[in-house]
Amino acid sequence: MKIVELITFLAGGGAERFVVDLSNQLVKENETYLVTILDDKKETEVRNFFRSEVSDSVHYVNLGLPNGLKLSSQWRVYTVLKALNPDVIHVHMISTLKYSALATGLLSFSKKVYFSVHSDLHNGYDKGLLRLYCNTLGRLGRFKLSCLSEKNYADFKAFYSRTPVRCITNGRAPIVSTDLFGAVSNEVNQLKNNASSLLLIHVARCHPVKNQKLLIESVNILVQEGYNIDLIVVGAGFNTPEGQSIVSMACDRIHFVGPRKNVADYMLNADIFCLSSNFEGMPITLLEASLAGLPAVSTPVCGAVDLIKDGVNGFLSKSHSLEDYKNALIKAIDNYDSIKANAMSMKDNSPYTIAECARKYVEYFNE
Repeated sequence: MKIVELITFLAGGGAERFVVDLSNQLVKENETYLVTILDDKKETEVRNFFRSEVSDSVHYVNLGLPNGLKLSSQWRVYTVLKALNPDVIHVHMISTLKYSALATGLLSFSKKVYFSVHSDLHNGYDKGLLRLYCNTLGRLGRFKLSCLSEKNYADFKAFYSRTPVRCITNGRAPIVSTDLFGAVSNEVNQLKNNASSLLLIHVARCHPVKNQKLLIESVNILVQEGYNIDLIVVGAGFNTPEGQSIVSMACDRIHFVGPRKNVADYMLNADIFCLSSNFEGMPITLLEASLAGLPAVSTPVCGAVDLIKDGVNGFLSKSHSLEDYKNALIKAIDNYDSIKANAMSMKDNSPYTIAECARKYVEYFNE
């Protein structure tokens, strides 16, 4: 089968991480093309964050298009996809759908076109373009959809009850250390206040949606109350004015290390994963944490409510309030030994592997 995975560019986000993993898995048994739309010779550090992790077996194609939804750009996407002549076109993210609206609309009558919903439909993801596609080509079966978590799927069905959709939960490649693991261990040990400190980790770019302010405020309070913890924050954007305002409010037990491609090394050196988002679809970082055997504390967002069994392999806050999130952290710290043991035992039989995810997509593509 000839498959095109289509995305705007390979930034350091969860959707981009997923597309690279999925392409690398699909290419083991299928001719796979990973096509990016916007010019990757510009903003190279951002647009090529995961480029080096694309398998040599995957055909990488960059269309080199400028920003802006011009008709000429739409036509370029169409001509390239038509020339590639794939059996399947798999589109990721609303921004990609905007750039490929003409191409996917026209090609849906001769090719199989799929779209994966990567975020929460209750929080700005129910865009007009998606609504149009769901209510026209979606109902006709020309534009097939998938949701990445059970909660996401239930929300989609509530929005689009007459549009067929499949729930295919996200997956992640195995979490293994790199040759930088030893250096990261040394870095972590130097950052921690003391050897017995419990190390929390948060992985995300600085963005209002990720609600890092909630996490920082919660950890500040716990440190003031005498809890022996440190927090490492991995992610870009904390050098911006918005990011600096968050950094400035953090106590000295909170450490910002910037963006890292070897996130697995930091995960494997940590004790508890923390997610404080206002909304999500299925957080890739949470999947990484679960596959690394890390218990997690999260706000009650899509994906987290499916993956975290409250009190078993982590804790969910009752709401997004400071008091509720702080209490969830306290429960995780007080019950660390049991939730860590459960998280370790659950990781080996995880349904959230990229191999299982790719198998389900191929099954879907073959229908």
